Amino acid sequence: MNTNLKDAALAALMSLALAGAAQAADVTINISGKIVASPCVVDGSSDINVDLGQTLQAADLSTAGSTSSWVPFTISMKNCPTSTTNVIATFGGTGDAADLTRLYTNTGTASNVAVELQSNDASNTPLGNTKSMTIPRTGSNTAVFPLQSRVWSKGNASTGTVASVVSVAFTYN
Repeated sequence: MNTNLKDAALAALMSLALAGAAQAADVTINISGKIVASPCVVDGSSDINVDLGQTLQAADLSTAGSTSSWVPFTISMKNCPTSTTNVIATFGGTGDAADLTRLYTNTGTASNVAVELQSNDASNTPLGNTKSMTIPRTGSNTAVFPLQSRVWSKGNASTGTVASVVSVAFTYN
């Protein structure tokens, strides 16, 4: 009788072992990555202040589409590795509903105005929220983004301050 009990226990253990083997599945692990160009370094402060003027006249901005003068500025990158071919700047901020492709919302106290941003090169490309600009790395391992900004009126601009924050994210290839 002990033999029958041992045989039954052995049969049960073998059944459990085979049942687990039948339910096991193969697993495939896909491992991937991407090697990217090394970053450049911002030449100067990472905060750039652009003064659009302290004596803008509300009367000059009374008509929709009227603007202040362009104020040029640059973002300069240095120490770009030779493996970097291009530096891409992607602009972000709160776009103004009057024209999301080129305008940012004024967070200052003046009403009915927005801040316009564009490239300051032959293309004068609008650089609204999510727009990008690509500059090739120079032989001296730099990249300079020529930009310009101004106040843009929606009509009947009121007196007050003009302010907007635009972030810039850089990618490299």
